[in-house]
Amino acid sequence: MRLTRRGGALVVVCVAGFAVAGVFGARSLNAVVLPGIVGLVAGALQLRRLDAPSVSRELPNDDFVGETHEVTLRFRDVDRPFVGTVTDTVGAGLSASGGPTTVAVGDEPVSYDVTYDERGEQRFGPARVVARDVLGLFETDLVCPGTDSLLVYPRVHPLSGWTRRELFSLSQTDRTDERSEFDSLREYVRGDALRDIHWKSSAKRDDLIVQQFAADYDVTSVTVSGGADPDAADELAEAAASIATVLHDAEIPVTLSLPNGRVDADVDLSGRTQLLEHCALVVDGAVPDPDADIVVEARSGGVEVRIGEGSQSFASLAGGRRIVDDAATREAAA
Repeated sequence: MRLTRRGGALVVVCVAGFAVAGVFGARSLNAVVLPGIVGLVAGALQLRRLDAPSVSRELPNDDFVGETHEVTLRFRDVDRPFVGTVTDTVGAGLSASGGPTTVAVGDEPVSYDVTYDERGEQRFGPARVVARDVLGLFETDLVCPGTDSLLVYPRVHPLSGWTRRELFSLSQTDRTDERSEFDSLREYVRGDALRDIHWKSSAKRDDLIVQQFAADYDVTSVTVSGGADPDAADELAEAAASIATVLHDAEIPVTLSLPNGRVDADVDLSGRTQLLEHCALVVDGAVPDPDADIVVEARSGGVEVRIGEGSQSFASLAGGRRIVDDAATREAAA
């Protein structure tokens, strides 16, 4: 407990009042000193009886690096509301805006915006309150127990059209000449039969579009594995998340193995969340499965992605360059 500026000024006034009383008589004590002493005693007793309240923290959902959301604190177990300046502690991978907020603790919630700066598990709390008495003469520091956490996903980068088509082709096996009912249209990938090209749709989109039939192929799981140097785990997380979610969004099952473990993700929403959570918590280490369909290696100089026999930097895959040669284009034009 300590005096505020107002409390310090009142103490000075009371001391001066005693000095004046020595010169002009005790009546001056009644005018200034006694009310001041009563206020100081009352303020000190109010704060001495004050216990730290408990906090209920309403956190936003897990989200990606760079996103901003609102956090709300609600105080409980407060017998009588009091004036306090509230600050919530946030982890190093978060940025809180707004600064300390002065409210009637116990009556009003406190809200602030938080920006996700780094991937991984990020913690909130404990909250700290600088409590003041009713007259603002004293203040004391209260630490509200309790912490919470959420998960921040790595950035997911869009991949070029050619890259996505090459990735999708990894899951297509057991092609047959048998035809079933028409299923959908999709972009041409290497190995598609020319008879399946839908020329009318291709002309409208300025790209090759093929008809897909229900019995064209079976979709198999694609294996993705990655490793990173000690200073490149963040780059691995972004590359692995970008590739895995592109496959998942195309309804392709993904097996993702990283230095922190393995995830077998189905094509439902929970599977996508599993992939993002796994990438959010990745650490540096060697590639667990060098024979995977897709191998991601993050080094201090950049990220290399190996798909089949071809290898390319991840920056070029996101920037629009192809992984393989132009055999598919030549085949389509023949």
